[in-house]
Amino acid sequence: FTRKTDARTWAKRIEADFELMEALGCKGSSLTLSQLADEYLDDWSGKDANQAPRVAFWVTVLGHYNLVDITATVVRESLEALGKGSCKRGDGLGRAKNLDRNPSPATINRYRAVLSSMLKYAVSQGYITSNPVAKVPTKALNNKIVRYLSDTERQDLLAACRQSSWKPLYRLVLLAMTTGMRKAELMNLRWSDIDFTRSVAMLATTKNGEPRHCPIPSIALDEFKMVRQVGDGLVFPSKKIPTKPFEFRKHWAKAINVAGIKGFRFHDLRHTAASYMVMNGMSLYETATVLGHKDTQTTTRYAHLSTEHIASLTEKAMSIVLGQ
Repeated sequence: FTRKTDARTWAKRIEADFELMEALGCKGSSLTLSQLADEYLDDWSGKDANQAPRVAFWVTVLGHYNLVDITATVVRESLEALGKGSCKRGDGLGRAKNLDRNPSPATINRYRAVLSSMLKYAVSQGYITSNPVAKVPTKALNNKIVRYLSDTERQDLLAACRQSSWKPLYRLVLLAMTTGMRKAELMNLRWSDIDFTRSVAMLATTKNGEPRHCPIPSIALDEFKMVRQVGDGLVFPSKKIPTKPFEFRKHWAKAINVAGIKGFRFHDLRHTAASYMVMNGMSLYETATVLGHKDTQTTTRYAHLSTEHIASLTEKAMSIVLGQ
């Protein structure tokens, strides 16, 4: 404030707002976000397994704030700190499945959505009059060209996986490459989840909280038929503790190195599957359904592949027709 009178006027208005809220029985002036979180989780009936860790993140960052003190500015600054990776150690990041210290815009949007849901609940309960998160726009998604395997890279990687000392690596990579299943979905997959008759994997718990049936192409399914097991054990179990998934990180890193592939993560196998689907004629809606995207917005990052592939086919066809 440039003038003391402006500061006094502002302070009186804020004080009056608090008094009004108290008079109306509004709990937001004394209820903290931490207290709200307990009530919110007790009342919440969603399926997303990532919800609780994200709530825990906000409790650590803003838990001591009274609800009425959580303004759009506070929300914006908190999200900016999250995006810069400047959140302090122990603020919930470790409980959020090892969230990247420099999370993507999509990840930041998910954390924003959780806080918004919490404060929307607070509004519905009459604790506050409006949701400050509504005034903070979502981050623009970076739909840059995704990394996927070329034909040569695919052949080299699969060959390297066949040579791995951990024999299931080939089947794991092939399944990821042909279905687009997420790493967590693959590692939690059980033999009872695979319907060999219908050629699908029935995924009860997914990242977005919705169950789905994921088609398994015969080229991958045939590999699993040869090692098929009866029961509901994990498809990729730990050797020491069969009830837990196998930790294959070192075997994957070695295979990537043997194949001579640079700048490629295991998650990029999901991008590879999506890219192959789009380039071979599947619509964005169909691809989104297979991948388990709630809408096609996330899948639009692959749209350019369809256009480029069609352009390439057109160029090839016209060159043949016109003899060039």
